[in-house]
Amino acid sequence: MSTSSPPRAASDWHVVVPVKDTAHGKSRLARAVGSDRARLSTAIATDTLTAALEAVGPDRLVLVTGDTGLGSTWRARGAHVLADPGSGLNDAVSLGMRHAGAGARVAALLGDLPALDAGSLRTALQTASGLAQSFVPDADGTGTVLRCGRDFRPRFGSDSAARHEADGAVRLELPLPRLRTDVDDARSLSQARRVGLGPATRAVLERRASGWIRSMQATVHRFDPETRTGSVLRDDGVVLRFEATAFDASGLRLLRIGQRLTVEVVDDLVVGLHIVGIGPGQTIH
Repeated sequence: MSTSSPPRAASDWHVVVPVKDTAHGKSRLARAVGSDRARLSTAIATDTLTAALEAVGPDRLVLVTGDTGLGSTWRARGAHVLADPGSGLNDAVSLGMRHAGAGARVAALLGDLPALDAGSLRTALQTASGLAQSFVPDADGTGTVLRCGRDFRPRFGSDSAARHEADGAVRLELPLPRLRTDVDDARSLSQARRVGLGPATRAVLERRASGWIRSMQATVHRFDPETRTGSVLRDDGVVLRFEATAFDASGLRLLRIGQRLTVEVVDDLVVGLHIVGIGPGQTIH
């Protein structure tokens, strides 16, 4: 972690990060990761908080959590740690805002951004500095990963981007995939892997996840360009399906029957598609 002081435009912000008790977090990953869920939840929160701390400094970082172990760790690192009131994400953010003080510039940041780096967060905060109220949507454009302003009402949850925009916050469509890739299921975890995970989450996947995220080669078996869904044929003859979300995240424009792909598979569902020989993070020409 860098020990240099954050730029003034970033250090003017209080960053509030709500994190569920990691023993109960990431419920939509439970089937895929099983007993690794708590370990993975902790790692994702750790990478998010590490990036935020580097971006704004410990005195400007407010963690709201019901996880006593996580809270102790980050209190020791200088962050302000508040007990989660237990009444939902928006109430947790509101508690953090009150701690920052009336009229303070607050950036409410989701705690499930394992690809986040300090540079991406600083860029977003510098952009938000010129606006009274703003937010950064998630990669799908419907959720919110970062809400910035003074004395705002947080509206995180389903379709939060539309609700924040209706409140007058400016949508910041920034080209920052490390910030905009939040993780709550196997598909989004695969997307974050392609963007580039932080060290804590990467370590869990490398050491613990070989059983529930598999990478293999396969052949396109079926593809519907209208629905962007289809299936691939494993080399042992097993057919695996993929949904439009996996295709949309692939960067591919079309698939042809018989085309060879590298696929990532969780629970016999294809969650990642790549051209053979072109790995995660590499450009498709």
